[in-house]
Amino acid sequence: MHESILAMGLARESEVVDALLEERFEIYIAGDEEEAAQYARSHPVDLLLMDLTDSAVPLTRLIRTVQREQKGRRFPAVVLTPSDMDLPVSRLFRAGANDVLKKPADTDELLARIRNLLSLFGLIEEQYGQTVTIADLDIEPKSRTVTRGGTPIELTAKEYDLLLYLARHVNQVCSREDILKYVWEFEFHMVTNVVDVYIRHLRKKVDRGFKQKLIHTVRGVGYIIKEGQ
Repeated sequence: MHESILAMGLARESEVVDALLEERFEIYIAGDEEEAAQYARSHPVDLLLMDLTDSAVPLTRLIRTVQREQKGRRFPAVVLTPSDMDLPVSRLFRAGANDVLKKPADTDELLARIRNLLSLFGLIEEQYGQTVTIADLDIEPKSRTVTRGGTPIELTAKEYDLLLYLARHVNQVCSREDILKYVWEFEFHMVTNVVDVYIRHLRKKVDRGFKQKLIHTVRGVGYIIKEGQ
């Protein structure tokens, strides 16, 4: 199966599209955000390619839309920009781009960068699919199952996402702001206690009845899963 590229803003008849097809990539060019979402809903996306010249959809919004439809499957985003664009490249990286090239882009260089990102994200995806083990807690990302001491723990979808985020940052303090951003995908500051509520739920399901407590509060900052006592 060939790698699948979801593109937006690209002309169907272009040197870039011809080069991608010649390299046997599967490429789908979406006309708008809804079309991109429909494609991502039913097809795996290995890479997002966006030409800012003719795209009216903000990069951050498009990435989040595709991420939502991919159910957490990770993919890199490559952005092509017009040569006279005033927008700083750093803003595009902060918006979620993994690589940025100015047009007209050399097709050989573009293909090399795409191959490099696909290789890197393939390794990341493989690592993200591996079991996360902390003490007697086991989290299976592929099946989204959780056990502690061999006993299955039933979690809601968001409880699981929160636990996995904390577990992948074991022994690191996770701020409420970062949890809201990466688990709930909130892009702005807002007054909410949703993180604290879900932490309470997790503690009841993950820590209650066990001598070793894994989930700890860092007062005034956020939460941490500690591997040791």
